[in-house]
Amino acid sequence: MAYSEQDRTYLRHFVGYGAIFLQAEPRLENAITATQSEADGGARPDSNVENYIKGIVYGSAAQAGNPVTPGPTTQSTTFAMPAQQGLLTLEAQIQVMWPITFVQSSDNKEAVLDVFRGIVLLRKEGRRLCHALARMLGMKGVRADVFSAAPVILDDDPFAYDNLQHWRLGP
Repeated sequence: MAYSEQDRTYLRHFVGYGAIFLQAEPRLENAITATQSEADGGARPDSNVENYIKGIVYGSAAQAGNPVTPGPTTQSTTFAMPAQQGLLTLEAQIQVMWPITFVQSSDNKEAVLDVFRGIVLLRKEGRRLCHALARMLGMKGVRADVFSAAPVILDDDPFAYDNLQHWRLGP
């Protein structure tokens, strides 16, 4: 199934592009379209890449696999896709944790929360998934870090693999 405009909006957001780049940077839009199946106007024979990308954004539930044939002979191996939190879930968890960052202690002294470390870990996982998303779209990295308190432009041209000496890792 082809990407909806909402899907494309999320993809742009997580790799650090605004809607203005629809015209100014058509490579991202072309890369998104290319990951669709041939039946949906893309370049892939099926929708596996699109489903993988949507799994990064929306998350995925654990599914029992079907017997597959990885190679020339039939094998009776069953693969299972593990559950994965999506980028939207990580953003929501950070927002949920924000109000309790100001809690010094609880009344009964039983629960001890390390909210700061929790938020740092959620942001770190968000960055990892954003870079996985960028790689699936043929980019060497995200344009801006949406999981940073102050997004930093990591590269003016994240599609230019031939210009790696100008690329630097973010904070």
